[in-house]
Amino acid sequence: MQPPCQCCIFAEKTMKTYSNLILPILLAVTVWAATGSDSRAQSGINGGKPVITYNTYGPLPQIKTQFPPAFPGGDDKLNTFVLNQLDDAENPIKLGRKTWLTATLDKTGKVIELVPTYDADPTLKKELARVGAAMPHWRAGTINDRGVAKTYQFLLRR
Repeated sequence: MQPPCQCCIFAEKTMKTYSNLILPILLAVTVWAATGSDSRAQSGINGGKPVITYNTYGPLPQIKTQFPPAFPGGDDKLNTFVLNQLDDAENPIKLGRKTWLTATLDKTGKVIELVPTYDADPTLKKELARVGAAMPHWRAGTINDRGVAKTYQFLLRR
């Protein structure tokens, strides 16, 4: 067996020196962090006392119920409806296996706009506008039992 070269001996001595220094440095940093001026201060804003704010506009509205918009029959029926409508198109539409669509609904549940989320193909946009106009009314999205205008994104799968 050959004796170790000078580089290996130097590297071994250096590693021992560094490993002997790491523990005292970590201990010093831990002690410094535990006894720093911030650790003796009271916690929270305003010395730990609660901050009182006043709402000049009246009480904040409470959301009692919140429901997203829903297609009659669920997402499977929505997928089937859109695919059937696209199959009936005058010009054949080439879709990928998965396409994200965004439906914009008003507060009554009527589809205002149906567009592809990522694609900018003008023929696809035109056909989806036709499909959106042919869609039945959805159950509108509601907050506190009042209809709200919403957007609904869904994945169209072939």
